[in-house]
Amino acid sequence: MKFFSSPDFKPVSKQMFHIAIPIAISGLVLQVQSLIDTAFLARYSTSLPDGALLSGSEILSAVGNVFFPYLVALSFIWSISTGVVILVSQRLGANEPASARRYAATAIKFNTLLSWLVYLFWFFFAKQVFTLMGVHQPILTLSLDYMRFLSLELLYLGLSTSIGAVFQGAGNTRPEMIAGILRSLLHICLDYLFIFGNFGLPEMGVAGAGMASSLSGLVACLGLLSVLLTSKNLPFKINLKTVFWAPMRDYWTVLKVGLPVGVEDMLWNLGNLVLAYFLNLLNAEAVGIYRLVYQIEITPIYFYSGLARSVTTLVGNRTGERNLPGAQEVARIGSFYTASFCLLFTTAFFVLPKQIISIFTSDSHLIEKAAPLLVITAFTMIPRAINIISGHAIRGYGDTLWMLATQVFGILFIISFSYLLMFPLGLGMYGLFIGMFSDETIRGIINTVRFYRGETSIFHKAPVVENEPVSLEVA
Repeated sequence: MKFFSSPDFKPVSKQMFHIAIPIAISGLVLQVQSLIDTAFLARYSTSLPDGALLSGSEILSAVGNVFFPYLVALSFIWSISTGVVILVSQRLGANEPASARRYAATAIKFNTLLSWLVYLFWFFFAKQVFTLMGVHQPILTLSLDYMRFLSLELLYLGLSTSIGAVFQGAGNTRPEMIAGILRSLLHICLDYLFIFGNFGLPEMGVAGAGMASSLSGLVACLGLLSVLLTSKNLPFKINLKTVFWAPMRDYWTVLKVGLPVGVEDMLWNLGNLVLAYFLNLLNAEAVGIYRLVYQIEITPIYFYSGLARSVTTLVGNRTGERNLPGAQEVARIGSFYTASFCLLFTTAFFVLPKQIISIFTSDSHLIEKAAPLLVITAFTMIPRAINIISGHAIRGYGDTLWMLATQVFGILFIISFSYLLMFPLGLGMYGLFIGMFSDETIRGIINTVRFYRGETSIFHKAPVVENEPVSLEVA
């Protein structure tokens, strides 16, 4: 009761949900779009030149083999933008909007250039990446067709993620929500048209799914850019001239804070690539089954990811204010809401696994294979949620290096432990999901202890940047 009677409970909760609800809605709509995308592909089949028919599970395997390596690139760019969130929130907490504006403009410019470089990598080396993963024909050709169109979104990804980070750092996530809803609704419509060739359009299959993703994302990005340039709800104003002339020296500060987060997420997804390789060693359908379960299990994350990201913003504000007790209170409140929420999904996944999976596929074989794995996932959700909230709180302090260190440990642990369970002990896919549960539990404990026992040293070393002469006036 003392927790609920705290004078900070209601005002912090109000601030938290003001930031979190738009992010959660945006993420939820995105997840619904992803699940519908998966359902479309699971029901799609295509014939090869030799007359052989590829089933829905094989189509999902092709998409799954693209999904995990491509997520390495996406998460790297997304995560570097976390540095923007931290720096903008800290500078605004310190009442220095000019400095916040400078870092925002710099990140928009150079993150865009970075995403162009990543696009060139996938343009030239996609086949080599999939070959190293152990992808074979005919799945390889489908994977390359999908990637050819999907990777076009890298041309604007740095721009869109940076703009979203600027709004989040300022505590205004409503534009991100509107853009996310627009993108998801358009994506679903384009999926229906391009995958199956409806309304006279050519049937593109998996390539159509990639095209739908790129086009819908471009429309949403242009909408976000328009809002940024005209918004009156930011404590500073950015225009295209500001972005064009943003100096490289400020980007090093953004990278100093954001790069460890980018490397952290990249390592996590590289770990997923190794796990996907393990699954390909089992059989051709294993990656497709894993992707189906993965898409379902991350649905709760989209609900509470808004809370986690609001924790980063609010802890960053209080770090800028040098308000350590307030930062700790934010993390405790965020943990309370997240754990309570995950308990509901844990119960649903445990009690109704087959019914939940059958929403997304009618393939009885897929349902039977995936249902036990979803049950194991049910017990992974709460430790994963605690790990995510603690990690975002630590990032709000500015200590992104600690999270990188624990991720390195986590990758080494889950790869070695999952391999042991999957192959020498013969547990197959069950071994992978048991390994994931163990990894999230151990790191959740480590990061929570770090936050509540090591917070003082972190706080005093938080990378709050000192005032510098500012050449760009605040409008």
